Amino acid sequence: MAGRSAAAAAVVSLALLLASCATPVMQPAIEVPGRFAAASASAEEPEAAWWDSYGDPVLSDLVRRAAQENRDVRIAAERVRAARAGETISRSWLLPTLSVGAMGFNHTTNYDTVLKNFVPEAANTRAGQVGIGASWEVDVFGRLRAGAAAAAADTIAVQNTARGVRLLVLTDVATNYFTLVGALRQLETVRAISAAQDETLRLVTARERVGLATPFDVERVKTEASRTHAAIPPLETLAAVSRHHIAVLVGDQASNAASITPSGVGAIVPPARPGQPATLLQRRPDLLVASAQLDAANARRQQAMAEWFPRLFLGAVFGRESIDLNGIALGPARFSNVAGLIAMPIFNAGRTQAINDIAEIGQKEAVLHYEDAIVRALEDVENALVALDDERQRAQLLENAATTAEAALGRAQSLYNRGQTDLLPLLDAQRTRLAVRAIANDSSTQLLLDSVQLYKALGGGWEVFEAAPAPDGTAPSHSSSNVDRDEGPS
Repeated sequence: MAGRSAAAAAVVSLALLLASCATPVMQPAIEVPGRFAAASASAEEPEAAWWDSYGDPVLSDLVRRAAQENRDVRIAAERVRAARAGETISRSWLLPTLSVGAMGFNHTTNYDTVLKNFVPEAANTRAGQVGIGASWEVDVFGRLRAGAAAAAADTIAVQNTARGVRLLVLTDVATNYFTLVGALRQLETVRAISAAQDETLRLVTARERVGLATPFDVERVKTEASRTHAAIPPLETLAAVSRHHIAVLVGDQASNAASITPSGVGAIVPPARPGQPATLLQRRPDLLVASAQLDAANARRQQAMAEWFPRLFLGAVFGRESIDLNGIALGPARFSNVAGLIAMPIFNAGRTQAINDIAEIGQKEAVLHYEDAIVRALEDVENALVALDDERQRAQLLENAATTAEAALGRAQSLYNRGQTDLLPLLDAQRTRLAVRAIANDSSTQLLLDSVQLYKALGGGWEVFEAAPAPDGTAPSHSSSNVDRDEGPS
């Protein structure tokens, strides 16, 4: 009979164990295309240190400063440290817990005087204990292992979130730097055109004095000159604000932004090399975060399933104690206590089922979130590729138009100076030159900004700062454990 009971218990335990291993693990069902539709087929991956490909040393220096000193990056690194501490806590439940305890007491009892002929009026007991205790939940069905796996996946998600913060900071630096460069270039153009219009106003005013121009001509030239002058303050504001943003991004203050001076080297827009769409899943931080969150949700589903099964607890206490009764020492004594406990839920008003329902919903939500992140990442890259290609064509056409407008203005000015045309064609040529040159400058700046947006969509650059050479000259691996290598004291 006892043999049958043992066999039945073994069968039940094996069935429960197999059931716990059958917990469904969900994965995204998105089919990643073999190439980007807006780019030619190429296996060449984008450059990791993409900011260096622009050929601007000031930009490269600012990006590297921001990667080390930016406060958002450093805050994210502290969150990684906190996540690792939480992972340590989760892993600790897999191992026994040892503790040391000590206890002492002094107990005095005063008896009623009626009993004084039989016992002393007072009894004093002193006792002391010291011992070592151990407790352990044996992870029979993997509940604690699943919890530790979920915590490890959460840590990876936080690490990749920190990488995303760093990538955002790097692209923000590049965006504000090119905005600053564009504003300064536009300021130079507008000021040059404004100076030319001031010269035209001087000539027209001189002609008006000798009767070769009318007061109406003078007023028209003044209007154009004033309108051009009015375009200068907004550009100065844009340049100042961009400097302020960059100063804060590199960990400085806006009051020190005047020291940020572009190199004057014309940035070269690098060719678009998006690589293969599948590599986005290993490079883009938000996709890495979503993948880790799905792993955590799968582990929590396994942890929730284990709530249905028995839990085994073991405990032991070993120590020594001594007792002193009314000054008489009874001598030291050893004591020990070993216990085991098996607990299994029978009825808890649906709590275990609710725990599993929540875990299953979280699992489905995580896989949908990952799928959505994949399709949105692919969309971001496709949009950036289209915008970059179209802006490249537009910039070339506008540059040609600006060259033509310059030539037309020169001819109009020559004809007006010789008296072969009136003022109106000259003013039209000046307006056209200003408008076309301003749009061409904006397009050149937008081309640079679109290229930064492509690098942001591709998600690279953060790995450069995790692969910095070690102090001994060795090159560390690109593992996630280096994510906070450069952020503050540990």
